[in-house]
Amino acid sequence: MKRKFSSVYKGIERTRIDEESLRPLLVKQAEASGTLWLDGWALYALDHTPYPRHAAPTVFDRGYVQGADGRVIGHQYSLLGRVMHEQGSWIGIVDAQRIASYQRPTVVGATQIAELIAQATWPCIISADSEYPVEVILALAGKKLRLLIRLRGNNKLFGEPEPRPPGKRGAPIKHGKQIKLNREETLGEPTRRLRVEETDGGWVLISVWERMHFKSCPNLPLCVVRVESFKADGQRRFQRPLWLLWTGPAEMDWASFWRVYLKRFCLECVHQFTKNSLAWTRGRFGYTGREERWTWLVMLAYWQLLLAAPIARDMRRPWEKPTPEGRLPTPARVQRDYLRIFGEIGSPTSSPKVRGIPPGRPRGYRPALRPRFNIVYKGRGGPVMKL
Repeated sequence: MKRKFSSVYKGIERTRIDEESLRPLLVKQAEASGTLWLDGWALYALDHTPYPRHAAPTVFDRGYVQGADGRVIGHQYSLLGRVMHEQGSWIGIVDAQRIASYQRPTVVGATQIAELIAQATWPCIISADSEYPVEVILALAGKKLRLLIRLRGNNKLFGEPEPRPPGKRGAPIKHGKQIKLNREETLGEPTRRLRVEETDGGWVLISVWERMHFKSCPNLPLCVVRVESFKADGQRRFQRPLWLLWTGPAEMDWASFWRVYLKRFCLECVHQFTKNSLAWTRGRFGYTGREERWTWLVMLAYWQLLLAAPIARDMRRPWEKPTPEGRLPTPARVQRDYLRIFGEIGSPTSSPKVRGIPPGRPRGYRPALRPRFNIVYKGRGGPVMKL
């Protein structure tokens, strides 16, 4: 007798995951398996992604969430993982939490970062998108945590305050000159400017402003970095520059360090692979708790591929290029070879046995209908139920 498709749903129904014990284990495994170190600092990426559930009225706490294809109905999950290697897109997921309708992604992300700091042995650098430079996350920056986050072009910051004239009374001045990133006349002269030549004749212009801060965090000095890319003929490669926030020391090798932020997009590859190849968002569970357990199982399956990557063969399609020397195969190629790896390792479970014909439901039994839930719509007054 072979296992049936329905056994997956039955297994998830009966499975319980000890998340409090699992998270520290994943952090230790990520520190032991990763090879990317930035002067003793481990690089982590933080982002959230939607889990569409359009036609699921029995699923609790569905709402309107923003995704790559626009606004969809469903849940959203916040993922935090370590960038494992300098080459490739492997991410070791250390935490996955569902963002409730009454929560903000930044608050859930701050909770995940705080737990990471408490569990990690090595100091961490968190890379995130422009949604995350908020007070709850900036307040976590310290000796064990540095932030490398993208800024929006309309962000407002403040410089160092001017010293108070002697003899003048009043509270100490907290803020200096206000700047707006997309207003060139407010920026002033950068602390340093660097031009990096590219192999194709173009160049990258890097400008750094030191000792800046947000109005909500006047005691946290920041470095604001602007990255502009130009072609060989002097035209811009991109219409808008890249703005970055850095909470670490200003004396960095900015010619190469700004590219560390680009490793954040490895987490986007995890989103795409787990949804398309590991069927993360294809499960149709009638309860939110089962969906959360399925999310953890998918992330652990991705970890199995990550751990098997060093012994996997380069199972590429005829039209695909070979894996470069010294780089691990991609998750898709490891998945193609995983059946061979699993067969060589073996399974500790025994083969399923026939248990007889089940009696089935008693005659006359009618299961009660599951409760229906409306879609949560976030208005200005907070989350409300929308029919």
